[in-house]
Amino acid sequence: MAILYFYWNRHEPLDKNAIFATVFMVVYVLVYLFLNPPYFSTNRHIDTLLLLLPLVSYGAILFPEINTKIPVQGTRGFGWLGLVITVAVLIGFKWLL
Repeated sequence: MAILYFYWNRHEPLDKNAIFATVFMVVYVLVYLFLNPPYFSTNRHIDTLLLLLPLVSYGAILFPEINTKIPVQGTRGFGWLGLVITVAVLIGFKWLL
């Protein structure tokens, strides 16, 4: 997703949100792989949520123009909110389970 974003926007100045979100996602994936044994939970829906929610949130940060009903900053805000909540849930599951 990051490669697609940076390829499409190669002629525009770098966006701080895109850079920070990409670094955040790399750290999230590393933490997820480090904390997550092969089968993190007994419920596969939770595992799917911990993978799908950050990807959707990351996409909202990189491509906020896709959502035409909410302003760009609002879409990015919801994207960041989704990333932060997912990290909190991942860390919470690690220490609670």
